[in-house]
Amino acid sequence: MKATYFEYHHQTLLHLLLVGLAVATYFLDQDDIVWASVRHHTNSAFLEQVAFGVGTLILLICAALETWASAYPLPAVPSFGHVISCDGPYRYLQYPLLLSRLLFALVLGLLVPLPGTILLIGGEALLAFRLVVRDRDSLGADRWQEYRAAVPLMIPALHPRFPLRGVEASWGEAFRWAASKWGLTASMIVFTLTLRDRIAEIGGGISFLIWLALNFSRVVGSHDS
Repeated sequence: MKATYFEYHHQTLLHLLLVGLAVATYFLDQDDIVWASVRHHTNSAFLEQVAFGVGTLILLICAALETWASAYPLPAVPSFGHVISCDGPYRYLQYPLLLSRLLFALVLGLLVPLPGTILLIGGEALLAFRLVVRDRDSLGADRWQEYRAAVPLMIPALHPRFPLRGVEASWGEAFRWAASKWGLTASMIVFTLTLRDRIAEIGGGISFLIWLALNFSRVVGSHDS
């Protein structure tokens, strides 16, 4: 069940497609999953704020993780030999960007109806699984054995598990790529406090447009790692 060439090289496109389909489920159901779960409670507003507050914290972690991972190059295997060092979050877990996407799916799943939540989380989980299988079945995978044995797959270690390479971080590029997540985090904070749907809609739209403007060339020629 490994990912195809298209899935591997167009991860961003598939991610945006899943988000679009999840949002489109509003045509089937007008209530997001949180409101549908709490609307009959007497303290429904408070329960909504708790749910979206937790979601905001997860989104903040997602934005920070994506920024951190994007600031450093992927671990590389020399032409001859094994991985000997890496940087940033790759010393704590092997797939920080995939973990970030799964966290984002969990948060966005709170903002869409139940069918959209299932579609988004299930789709992202399936794509992540297929990408990991492809990566682990790739040519030269045997040269990654030491790294894979030392560094956890998706759950971060509490301490670095691999030697530091010492590459300088590209924070400008990283924040540009993660701009939508930071914009959505700001929108979620305001939305959680006010519970006004229009804020979430406008904030999400503006965040996406800013991200697209900053990364258009990269998205058009998307070859995600």
